[in-house]
Amino acid sequence: MRRKKRMNERFRAFFALNFQLYDHSSASGYFQFPKLDPTDWIPEDLIGFNYVLNKPDFTKGVHFFLDDYQFERVWNSPDRYIDKLEKFDCVLTPDFSLYTDMPFAMQIWNVYRSRLIGSYWQTLGMTVIPTVSWSTHDSYNFCFDGLPQNGTVAISTVGVMRDKAAKKLFYDGLDEMIARIHPKYILIWGQEVDYDFPPEIGVMYFKDTRIERVRKEHNGRKRKQQW
Repeated sequence: MRRKKRMNERFRAFFALNFQLYDHSSASGYFQFPKLDPTDWIPEDLIGFNYVLNKPDFTKGVHFFLDDYQFERVWNSPDRYIDKLEKFDCVLTPDFSLYTDMPFAMQIWNVYRSRLIGSYWQTLGMTVIPTVSWSTHDSYNFCFDGLPQNGTVAISTVGVMRDKAAKKLFYDGLDEMIARIHPKYILIWGQEVDYDFPPEIGVMYFKDTRIERVRKEHNGRKRKQQW
């Protein structure tokens, strides 16, 4: 009876951590992140996960360049949104945050979660584009593990131009990413950056229409005040 209880507790713990989704045979790097397969797919446009349930446009790819609280549910209930997500053109892996002041244990956990969900989606036949993020130079020890070579990846420039330090961290990480995984295409969510991409890499920008709309409204109010 006690043994059965311990087994039940073990299974509950495994499912709470989504360990049932993990495949040891595809582990990569020191931290044994799930390995993602490459794709060279390029979506025509992207839609945020926060619009997937209420305002779906299945011709677009789904991104997670949002506040983490808006998509933690994907980790907490990984099977709940499959029926909806698989209808879209493609899906980017969840962009769990890597803040520079986060303990590395939290950053490693967030990268692991992103890779695990992405690899699970791939086993279901979904077109999955890896989202790549980094923090400080020390994050290079884990943040690129599990990523495919010579495929399409996605990054975000939102907030990276706010000061010189953030801008340098972004450019340094971009240099490192390109040197390590040699992407074929880079999808960029946010504003364009003054970066000299290698000519062999295709770069596509996707704008956040919400930010553009807020900027236009703000500029319109400023012009009215001036008049």
